[in-house]
Amino acid sequence: MDPYTPFCGTPPLPTELLTRWTFDPVLIAGLIAAFAIGMRYTIERKRFTGAWALVAFLFISPLCAASMALFSARVAQHILLTLVAAPLLAAALPKLRLPPMPVAVVFAVLFWFWHAPAPYQATLESDLTYWAMHLSLFGSATLMFAAFRATPEQSIPAAALTGAQLTLFAVVLTLAPTPWHSWHMLTTIPYELGPLADQQLAGAMMWVAGGLLFLAVIGKLALTFLQEADVPPAKSRP
Repeated sequence: MDPYTPFCGTPPLPTELLTRWTFDPVLIAGLIAAFAIGMRYTIERKRFTGAWALVAFLFISPLCAASMALFSARVAQHILLTLVAAPLLAAALPKLRLPPMPVAVVFAVLFWFWHAPAPYQATLESDLTYWAMHLSLFGSATLMFAAFRATPEQSIPAAALTGAQLTLFAVVLTLAPTPWHSWHMLTTIPYELGPLADQQLAGAMMWVAGGLLFLAVIGKLALTFLQEADVPPAKSRP
């Protein structure tokens, strides 16, 4: 029996990385179907198209293959998926009045779970688990940002908690004395990067990029709340 090959393929060498585009027919069909459905039902087509294009890039481009070699590339993929594409998609949807804190907690739990050693390894051994990870992260992040958008006055504590847990995750990842993921013990060597240094780079990206993005989210929520508070209530006609 042939050994299983992960969805994004075997870890690429640096010299072949830019040639490793992923044109899986199921992936392409799924992206086309998602685009058709989104263009029919979303209320902000430009924002939806931007979110769709970024998601397509994350899984078709060589970044997908790079995530097989470098944990830092996988984390970069997840930052872009959950903190850039997800809020873009949320802004393209009709307002969903969801309770912000429970949705934020679900996202946080999923983020920590899928980056823990055993679940992470499972995504490299099964296409079903690989897509369960990405769909659950993307879906929960989209619902979280949709909740933030619909109820900004209730969402500042939830956004602050999410930013804090992402920072904590980054700190734990960066300061860990040993690498978490056995898969990357050898895959980073062609990139002249040790597995621990690769993990520290992933943590630093989450620390800086994730922190800055959530500071922007909290600032936007606070500004929206203050603007809405300044709007006088409409007078009812006699």
